[in-house]
Amino acid sequence: MSVLIATTSSLEGKRITKYLGIVTGEASAEVALMATASPDKPAPGFADAYHKAIPSVRDNALRGAMQGAEHVGANAIIGTTVNYVIHGSGKGMVMVSVTGTAVVYEDA
Repeated sequence: MSVLIATTSSLEGKRITKYLGIVTGEASAEVALMATASPDKPAPGFADAYHKAIPSVRDNALRGAMQGAEHVGANAIIGTTVNYVIHGSGKGMVMVSVTGTAVVYEDA
């Protein structure tokens, strides 16, 4: 089953027939940063390390939300938000959470 994900509260050309509740997906990854970083001076490549890690972490969180939607019998998630938390120096963490409302829709 394919799950449609939308940030909006409605789906153009579709009729929502059931609201099945909130679904979430979370994912995180450790990001190796250069040891020369300090709180007031990021290491060279600091932003690059996070930029390289974020897409796969985000994709994993989206997959988790989609699996949650499929588990409750939904074919879409509406009102979806994607939140990022980045922290640490030396070794950092990037965490992504995806939250939305699982729904069943049909063509209008």
